[in-house]
Amino acid sequence: MSAGDFESRWLSPDVNSVWTRFLQVTHRLEHHIDRRLQEQHGITHTQYEILLRLADSDERAMRMSDLADSIVTAKSAVTYQINKLSEMGLVSRKKCGRDNRGIWVHLTEDGSARLEQAAPCILSLVRELFLDAISCDQAAELDKLLGTWSDNLDAHDRNPVAYPGHPGAEAA
Repeated sequence: MSAGDFESRWLSPDVNSVWTRFLQVTHRLEHHIDRRLQEQHGITHTQYEILLRLADSDERAMRMSDLADSIVTAKSAVTYQINKLSEMGLVSRKKCGRDNRGIWVHLTEDGSARLEQAAPCILSLVRELFLDAISCDQAAELDKLLGTWSDNLDAHDRNPVAYPGHPGAEAA
């Protein structure tokens, strides 16, 4: 594959194959994680990510809009998930004192317990389905590629997402 392959209007077959394989692998990985979490812990991967973000935040709470940005999804999708998590007693909601339009989402004790129970499942799956399949050198190369893609997305995005190790992560 050469750089010229990326310049035509349509993807060449080999470049299209890379893109298609990337999509298939990421979707399959997400499906495996989602299915296992639902079977063993009664939550989806998205719900796990929400609980994790809340646990990692100050006072185990975030504004709904910031939560949506942190998991890179639409606010309506987060609202749907928060409704489900609230029904399970894993989060609670409160109006923002300074801004009546804002909603704060708080991790409950039950939510913290569910997150703690589900974490070993996620870690096991990450190792089994992702890390065990590649060498340390391949992981380092993948990290470089992901950094390149993330930087490119940041350059095209009005709200870049800070991730651990990213130059702007500490400020975010």
